[in-house]
Amino acid sequence: MQETYQPQAIESAVQNHWGKNQVFKAVVDSNKEKFYCLSMFPYPSGRLHMGHVRNYTIGDVISRYQRMQGKNVMQPMGWDAFGLPAENAAIKHQVAPAKWTKENIAYMKGQLKSLGFGYDWDRELATCDPEYYRWEQWF
Repeated sequence: MQETYQPQAIESAVQNHWGKNQVFKAVVDSNKEKFYCLSMFPYPSGRLHMGHVRNYTIGDVISRYQRMQGKNVMQPMGWDAFGLPAENAAIKHQVAPAKWTKENIAYMKGQLKSLGFGYDWDRELATCDPEYYRWEQWF
């Protein structure tokens, strides 16, 4: 064991293990009590900042605690990407809104993954995707 913590030598290996083994994937298991933890979806109009980190750390800690209590935890992530914040940021940077939004989603997703949060990325959604908003329009 090393005397000092060296995150660059440990965290990526652990996160790769989590991803490969789908540690945070929500599965149907009637033998466990269900727990659903949904943090606010970020606006993908820029980059994550410390306010985001604080918010998503709180949700992740709660989810991990519930998982340690033996519960079947579902913690999805998505992007509040439909509307003025994304459009105004795209206009400000003189980029097409769809291109700007998708690039920011990819960047921010990488940031969240590097923090090691336990999201079920198979349940990721973006509110600007037609597969999502068509249901809102249908309602």
